[in-house]
Amino acid sequence: MLIEQLFAEAPLYAILDTSFRPELPCTTILEALLRAGIKVIQYRHKDAFRRAHFEQCVALARRAQEFGAAFLVSDRADVAELCGAAGVHLGQEDLPPEKARRFLDEGRIIGYSTHNWEQARRAATLPVDYIAIGPVFPTTTKSDPDPVVGLGMVSQVRALTTKPVVAIGGITMENAPAVLAAGANAVAVVRDLLAAPDIEERARRFLKVLRRGQQSEARSQN
Repeated sequence: MLIEQLFAEAPLYAILDTSFRPELPCTTILEALLRAGIKVIQYRHKDAFRRAHFEQCVALARRAQEFGAAFLVSDRADVAELCGAAGVHLGQEDLPPEKARRFLDEGRIIGYSTHNWEQARRAATLPVDYIAIGPVFPTTTKSDPDPVVGLGMVSQVRALTTKPVVAIGGITMENAPAVLAAGANAVAVVRDLLAAPDIEERARRFLKVLRRGQQSEARSQN
């Protein structure tokens, strides 16, 4: 499963944060995202990881695979491997990507978060499949976010590497096209998707806006 192809098809990277809409089952959220056409979904669970969460990941990974989508587990390479996920997304404080690559089966995806130029420069040399950069804009979904990097850093990271670039942090339907124009292959979103009364409809509209931006960018390069 090539992450580049998935982002080309659907440049909206959904983060299923288990703390964000606790009144909704994760299966309900996942189904809405998959029906809308999203192809990359990250499972983010920052509290204690118990057996019930592992079993949940098994079911979600299986369902995403049925839709031809990539289900990624945040932080936990061991859980990603054992639950049958498409891969893992690692932060700066998690297992180093080179160690995770030794642990995960060949073909599994490894994504890596970066928050400044030096981290991105180093990430370009690591065995990762995409580089996330952010926060691009101010964000409220993390209690202690890193400093805002802005669109300029997205462009700089794009020029640095041929790996796919995912922009994250404060991204909305309104500012997302500018993020793609700055060089991102995809935008990662929590709040502007999951806060919607109708998550599926919001995801469909978001994808429509992004695909329109992709087409405009392609025309400008021809």
